[in-house]
Amino acid sequence: MSFFKTFAQGQHYANLWPRHAIVAALPEAMVVPAVAFAARWMPAVAVVNFLVQFQWQGEAMIPQAIVTSLFLLSMPLQGWYWLGKRAHSQLPPRLQQWYLELMAKLRLQPHDKATYLALIVALNKALRELPPDQH
Repeated sequence: MSFFKTFAQGQHYANLWPRHAIVAALPEAMVVPAVAFAARWMPAVAVVNFLVQFQWQGEAMIPQAIVTSLFLLSMPLQGWYWLGKRAHSQLPPRLQQWYLELMAKLRLQPHDKATYLALIVALNKALRELPPDQH
C-alpha cells in the first residue's frame, strides 16, 4: 500500500470507528479522538508556536521555530498513518473469534483475512441491526 493511501485509509478507519463502550478497551478508542483533536487544533497551535518563538527569540531562532511548528503540524498525519496501518493489520485470536461470531449473527460471509477494518465494518453493522445483547 502506498504512503498516501495509508493516510487516506487511516482517515477512513477513523471515520468508521464507533463511539461505543463496546470498543473502549481497544487503543483506537483513545487514538481516534486524539487525532481528531490534533487535526482541528494543531494548525493554530503551530502558528502560535512560530509567532511566540519569533517574538521572544528573534530572527536567529527562525529555523528552530519552523521545525517545531512542522512537527506540530505532522501530529495528525502520524495518527492517520498509524490508523491506516492498524486498519489492515490482522486481528489477534480473541478479536478474530469475536469477528467470526458477529459475522455469523449477521449471517454474512467473513473475509479470508480478518482485519481491524473488517471488524469495525461488521461491528457498525451489528450495532445498527442486532439487539444490544447480541453484540
